[in-house]
Amino acid sequence: MGKRLAEHPLVGYSRQSHAIPTPPIPFSKVANDKRPLAGIKVVELVRIIAGPVIGSTLAALGADVIRVNCSRLVDLNVLQLTLNAGKRTIDLDLTKKEDKSRLRELIEGADVFVQGFRPNAIARKGFGVNDLLEMAGNRGKGIVYVEENCYGPDGPYHERPGWQQIGDAASGSSYVMGRSLGFTDGTSVLPPLPISDMTTGLVGALGALMALRDRSRHGGSYRVTSSLVKADTINLEPEIGLYSPEVVEKCTQLFKWGHIGPSQFVTEILLVVMNGWKNVFPQYFKAGPESLLSSFGEGPWGKMELLRPVAQLSDPSVTPRWLTPSVPNCYHDRNINWL
Repeated sequence: MGKRLAEHPLVGYSRQSHAIPTPPIPFSKVANDKRPLAGIKVVELVRIIAGPVIGSTLAALGADVIRVNCSRLVDLNVLQLTLNAGKRTIDLDLTKKEDKSRLRELIEGADVFVQGFRPNAIARKGFGVNDLLEMAGNRGKGIVYVEENCYGPDGPYHERPGWQQIGDAASGSSYVMGRSLGFTDGTSVLPPLPISDMTTGLVGALGALMALRDRSRHGGSYRVTSSLVKADTINLEPEIGLYSPEVVEKCTQLFKWGHIGPSQFVTEILLVVMNGWKNVFPQYFKAGPESLLSSFGEGPWGKMELLRPVAQLSDPSVTPRWLTPSVPNCYHDRNINWL
């Protein structure tokens, strides 16, 4: 697995040379929205964290993102509070013929398709990369196909399911975390933050941006790949490196973190870390000039404050931002149209 992943770059995107040739598609100019991706349409078929981060990043840059979920499948409700900002969400069940047809209708008008399921699993539903390349060729407009998974685009594990905690174990991140906390060799502790999830999502979004740029210049369709284990292994490389035990100890003293150990689930560890942050840097968690939050008026969950996009530009008309608050999954009418 590791050797195969090492053959791929962190940001993996490529033009699909076997696809039907399609012409360059210039970026749209939207009169009332100067953000870079205004006019770009994205269909998002994802769950949990990494996949939704791709769509939320593109939405902050101006894309019209429609997230598709099946109400029969359980998802973590708390994540919808932050990862559905700027999106619209609909309910489709891909075991039903009419719902598959509805998804195809949306994809016909889309520039980007993001999916977070195993490669062959989604292909069996008729939405694999080759299926969408054929659709793009028939309509005469290339598409960017973004796939996010645990183990990468190929290799002996690539068809297996997995989420961050599995990726953390497979990559060695949990082992390194245990060592940094002083546990005996071989004792693993889950990393407290969704570092791999967030990195994987940002990598997928960056790949989509590069592919859209190339489509505007050269035409064609593109495939983007992003994986949890690859994101983890990059963090362990010398270019990024590990904090020394001394730095870990200083952080522990500064934030006065409580006990973190191998018996705790990731959400328990996350609360320990966040409480430490709030105690030391309360100004970042409250409204004010130093706040890192964006405020929204009334939405399905009332008034909301969300962590704003990290990247901010000097021109407020183009800087990344969400125009609408988060909504629950499956919230909008399934027959909504592109904006």
